[in-house]
Amino acid sequence: MNDLTGQQIDQYRMEALLGEGGMGTVYRARDVHLNRLVALKIMRQSLARQPEFQQRFLQEAQAAARLKHPSIVQIYHFGNRQGLLYMAMAYVPGATLGTYVRRLQETRQILQLSESLSLLAQVAEALGYAHRQGVVHWDIKPDNVLLETLDQPDREGEPPVRAVVTDFGLAKLLEGGVETQTGTFLGTMPYMSPEQCRGRHIDGRSDIYSLGILLYQLVTGRLPFEIRTPAEAAEKHIRELPPLPHAIRPGLPAALESLILKAIAKQPEERFQTGEEMARALREQARSDMTVLEAQAVDTSPAPKGVTTATVVSLVTQLMPEMSQGIAPSVSSGLAAPAGTDYLIIQRQGEADLTISLDKSKLTIGRSQGNDIVLDAAGVSRQHARLERTTGGWQILDTGSSNGTFVKTSQLLPNIPEPLEPGQVVRVGPFFLRWQAAASAVAAADKPQWSRTVRAGQSGVTQLLSMDGQLGILVNPTNVDVTPGGRAEIQIELMNHGPLVDHFELHLSLLPAAWVTLPPEPVQLMPGGTVSLPFTIHPPRHSSATAGRHPYQLEIFSASTRQRVATIKGNVTIAPFARYKVEAQPTQLTNQGFCRVTVQNEGNSPATYAVQARDPAAALNFLASKVRCLCRRARRVR
Repeated sequence: MNDLTGQQIDQYRMEALLGEGGMGTVYRARDVHLNRLVALKIMRQSLARQPEFQQRFLQEAQAAARLKHPSIVQIYHFGNRQGLLYMAMAYVPGATLGTYVRRLQETRQILQLSESLSLLAQVAEALGYAHRQGVVHWDIKPDNVLLETLDQPDREGEPPVRAVVTDFGLAKLLEGGVETQTGTFLGTMPYMSPEQCRGRHIDGRSDIYSLGILLYQLVTGRLPFEIRTPAEAAEKHIRELPPLPHAIRPGLPAALESLILKAIAKQPEERFQTGEEMARALREQARSDMTVLEAQAVDTSPAPKGVTTATVVSLVTQLMPEMSQGIAPSVSSGLAAPAGTDYLIIQRQGEADLTISLDKSKLTIGRSQGNDIVLDAAGVSRQHARLERTTGGWQILDTGSSNGTFVKTSQLLPNIPEPLEPGQVVRVGPFFLRWQAAASAVAAADKPQWSRTVRAGQSGVTQLLSMDGQLGILVNPTNVDVTPGGRAEIQIELMNHGPLVDHFELHLSLLPAAWVTLPPEPVQLMPGGTVSLPFTIHPPRHSSATAGRHPYQLEIFSASTRQRVATIKGNVTIAPFARYKVEAQPTQLTNQGFCRVTVQNEGNSPATYAVQARDPAAALNFLASKVRCLCRRARRVR
């Protein structure tokens, strides 16, 4: 289809091409009657000229237009003008979930569990609503889920992002003999339900299966089946069992794995029966996961082999750089700086720069008028952040904002100060903030050794804040490799943000106690104090220290509350080593006789041994001169 940018269909003037798919092209367009933006989908002319397709299009568009739900794209209008079959929908700025899934795959990253579950719970609710109206989607996949950023989350504890489902029923348009260039295989092959593959009648539980495939993909970082052809789709969706999710993402809660497997059960009656039921289960798991930060080794390769480390990142961190709509503007050289005091430069694309004197030791930033620095725009919370003077300059704290505070491209953890160098950029919503030292100021002091920023690209390090906000924790590295008989050290850094002295104690589980050396006593931590606590992992050079990946769980307890304040999960990968012992009984034979040879594998991984018997004088004959045997660890083969 030719690019129609700049042309007009009925009252819709097309301003920009948004994307192109198998059935049509989507434009950002403006309704010139109402002066509002819309997403205008124009169907391919090879389809639009078919009378049967036109009839189905109008039927499905009418059904979809009846749907009124926050997580379903609203359809405003549809029509057929000058041979162009089109549908005008609400315009949702931003990219699709598919865009971010591909980006995460390329960068070996994976979304936080709680965010993935909350996001798909919204999709499940939308599907449940549509199914009650008698509408089945037919083609749930990441590219049909738009991500709409919000000023405030729809639900407390969830990210300020709304999943919005689009293209309801469009895949069904190809049903019933409508001529296409690629046949009439309905849906997208990796996400199709078994009943879709069989060409049978489907109901809402088919969408549940497709959503389960998407859930598997977000949680593990890969699809359950590698599918290239319709034949492979039918074979794998109908008959083949997927790899268990915990085999790809070790440490995955068993209840969550059961949820995923229930959603993608082969038989519809074994799945969740409604979208609302699945949404409740997803939100229950999201709540149970909120206190645990997982930095697991995740196999994100398409093949079963080849384990790589995937960094766990926040969806908000991925979305916010897109919302800024450009890079920070440069500092104007003609800006008049206040004399004798530090000052703050506030910049926003398309607006004049603003300069503010930093004449207080603490300045609050937010949308409410009571703040010292008022930034009135979407993406800024009422009480968003705080600037604080330090002996070396200034630091910034995010005070629990909905959309986050960013230094460079890294999102700050709430209530954990981040030192700022002169000229360093802070982004708050659409605003860029830079502080500059007074002309007489001394160069800023060195930063503290512990940077308290969650950095999306930082592999192998876990940073989190306890649920009460009183303790900052850094684990470096989270995942370690160790040779049996050797040692691996993990550093735990704690920072007490509370107003009281507290004592903290480390507990480690899932590994044998003899393998681990922890600090023997609780550590005292003064308010504002920081301490580094190393602990070592030293598996013995013994067959019990099996080669491979071993998960561990580190728990931090507060002596003052006698409660667990944080949980971190990681992995210890033990290298293989080989060792064996051979015995022969009896060692002397008279004339003919039998000798039993015993091979004992004393290594920590399975090994194959070749046993060969020979006589240097060539005077003896052996009935079994060569034998090969597989001996698993700590086993004997005779």
